[in-house]
Amino acid sequence: MIVSDQDLFNSIKTDNQRALKELMDRYWRSMFLMAASVLKDRSLSEEIVQEVFINIWNKRASIEITHSVKIYLFACTRYQIYKQVKQKKLVQIDINQFHELIPDPYTPQHTLEYRDLLDRLEILINKLPPRCREIYQMRRDENLSQNEIAEKLQISRKSVENQMTIALKKLKAGLSRFMFF
Repeated sequence: MIVSDQDLFNSIKTDNQRALKELMDRYWRSMFLMAASVLKDRSLSEEIVQEVFINIWNKRASIEITHSVKIYLFACTRYQIYKQVKQKKLVQIDINQFHELIPDPYTPQHTLEYRDLLDRLEILINKLPPRCREIYQMRRDENLSQNEIAEKLQISRKSVENQMTIALKKLKAGLSRFMFF
């Protein structure tokens, strides 16, 4: 017998740990893939999904879900991803567009659009001037601070800052044209 998500959630509210495990079994992988597609960090993505379920268990008595449980889980995951992005400055993403950049794994159209966006971003990164691209990738891929990049490349912090500004302006302009069409 298949139990609905809402029934599982109602069971969780009555301290049923098996219901929580069932809900995790249903959605853990999709939530993890969503986090990993943005953060590019397996262990951090696993932590985020784990944190969502821990929070649900800890706050089970007070959580009220007005839509679907699935929408609630993915919204919680998006929030945790956003917190990581903001805290660690892993990626430069406009707050207002953040929810649009993370596809719902159950919507093939969103997944295709997201992949197209990532492909377009990669093309734009490859078109950056070599030094600008190098600095941008050190910041994005290695998560180095501007000071660390400056030290590693033996250039001034101001040069790093200028190159990052150029990179972000070009990427933003290129993506805004792509998003428009």
